Amino acid sequence: MYSGKQVIKAGETLLLSNLSDTDPDLFSRSMDILSFWRFSFEDALDTAFSILVRETLPHDSEAIFAKRLKRHPSIVSKLKRFDTMKLKNMQDIGGCRVILKDEKKLRKVVRSLKLLPEFQNKNSKYKYKDYIKTPKKDGYRGYHLIGRFIDSEGKEKSIEIQLRTNIQHSWATALEIVDLFTGQALKSSIGEDKWKDFFSATSEQFEVIERMPLYSGLSPQEFVSKFAKKLSSSNDIQLIYSHKLCLYYLKDLGVIERLGAFAGSLKVIDNQLLEIDSKPGYILLVIDFDENNLTSTLFSDDLDGKRDAEKSYIEAEKYAAAEDGIVVALVSSSNVGGIRDAYPNYFADSTNFLKYLELLTKIDNPIRLNMKRRMKFAGER
Repeated sequence: MYSGKQVIKAGETLLLSNLSDTDPDLFSRSMDILSFWRFSFEDALDTAFSILVRETLPHDSEAIFAKRLKRHPSIVSKLKRFDTMKLKNMQDIGGCRVILKDEKKLRKVVRSLKLLPEFQNKNSKYKYKDYIKTPKKDGYRGYHLIGRFIDSEGKEKSIEIQLRTNIQHSWATALEIVDLFTGQALKSSIGEDKWKDFFSATSEQFEVIERMPLYSGLSPQEFVSKFAKKLSSSNDIQLIYSHKLCLYYLKDLGVIERLGAFAGSLKVIDNQLLEIDSKPGYILLVIDFDENNLTSTLFSDDLDGKRDAEKSYIEAEKYAAAEDGIVVALVSSSNVGGIRDAYPNYFADSTNFLKYLELLTKIDNPIRLNMKRRMKFAGER
């Protein structure tokens, strides 16, 4: 059992450079405290997940759900980015995610969640970030909502709920794949400017796609025709420019080829993942980029299984911190929709992202299309 002051101190200690090398004992103790604090969110996370599923399924029966406890590198990165933040006050140690068919369904789920007392304070206010109306600078789009849920000791814990559409999810996980395989931190706005510009431009194009009615059911020919019409009728020069920028970096960075190579290089070296979706519990994923393989360990959903999962998780994270090219994640096997759909980034699976990218390459020059439309309009007048 650790005090709040010890949790805060552990977070500050983990910010020290090369701590695992310079003082391995202090690093190990600090990681153990982080593990204790992270595991204390488990009951609250389970409650939040159950509520999210209950409130979502009436609006989207095909929604995909996931839950996770935040990874050590992500915790440290966030503490570094926000000087005043303390580990004890971080609001997304535990997080749930739901991936929905479209924004209309997403907004319905948001409205349902906001009616619940877990998401309201005494003044019926709620903490949220609408990154769909106002995307992040890097192009990230989604809706985040913070709720308060009771833990095993009767105390409130903050749990973050992330809501994304399918196409928003494909964008976000493709960015994470590039981070994993290139050693960048684009998710934290740290990395090569070319990649930043590419993902920002692609996000703008994907937003246009989402404005197209029933876009996911269109044939490739219908998609290209409708998208070209959208661009040609647009008076937004930035939107037309972002299309050209997207296509330029597709070629310059070799995006389609590289994402395909990432997927082809990663070997899932056991068959356990084929059966995991039917077994509730947690899965410890370890990706070794030197060997280009992914291994998994399944833990049961009872209390002993959860404790074993967290113990194995923190030991794997200690090892990963001292070795280059190792990525560790503990994810839920209770995902409705399948673990590969919920976490395609850990499988280097950018299939959906590539599908839309390849369709974008078939669009004619939007500036020329726009000029043709203007000339036709002028002639009619």
